[in-house]
Amino acid sequence: PYGLLVPGQSSALRARRHMYEFGTTERHFGAVALAFRKHACLNPKAIMYGRPITMEDYLDSKVFFDPLRIFDCALEADGANAFVVTSTERASNLKQRPVYIMSAAQALPANIGGRGGDWDDSGGSCLAPELFARAGVTQRDIDVVGFYDHFSPVIITKLEDYGFCQRGEGGPFVAEGRIELGGQIPVNTSGGHLSEAYLQGMNQIIEVIRQLRDQSSAQVENAELGLVDSGDGAGALILRR
Repeated sequence: PYGLLVPGQSSALRARRHMYEFGTTERHFGAVALAFRKHACLNPKAIMYGRPITMEDYLDSKVFFDPLRIFDCALEADGANAFVVTSTERASNLKQRPVYIMSAAQALPANIGGRGGDWDDSGGSCLAPELFARAGVTQRDIDVVGFYDHFSPVIITKLEDYGFCQRGEGGPFVAEGRIELGGQIPVNTSGGHLSEAYLQGMNQIIEVIRQLRDQSSAQVENAELGLVDSGDGAGALILRR
């Protein structure tokens, strides 16, 4: 009766709508949570390191915002992280191997005063064409992704928004293991907000940088290009080694 008070409630509504429109299931959301927990179990710095879960654990867990369960929700965490942005010339003399920004784009969805007009328009769906065009690459060229994952259903919609699969296909896409290490497009290989720590998307940027330097605890073989985004009020980057 008091409206939407916290982000989990609005995310639950969008998740339920996706279920209604496309047949997405709770097991599809669970596949996201399990994938990121698997990645976290390879990351000694993750909060959920050494704490694997099964689909049965997921389905038996507490419902927070129907249909979202506790394992669909980002961890509460205190922490800090940082990265340095500088010129190509200066980066060539630094101790660490530089990672280069190929393109950047930003867009707000209609529900927070930006572009688009439908319930499933998002910042990602609005900015993706510009982001990939500026970089001169396609979705097939991306080796690893860092998505802002405050709730697991957004991974399904972001895969659709950025063109890694068609609208409505995100559920089966994740259920087939395609976002796991060794899959078609590994996502949030440090565990993400769901299983590493909730640090406002910064840890996803740092993890993709690790991937492109061959320094990740869940290394994607021969990772050359990575994509990171910052949520529905979205900015995104395409990075290269």
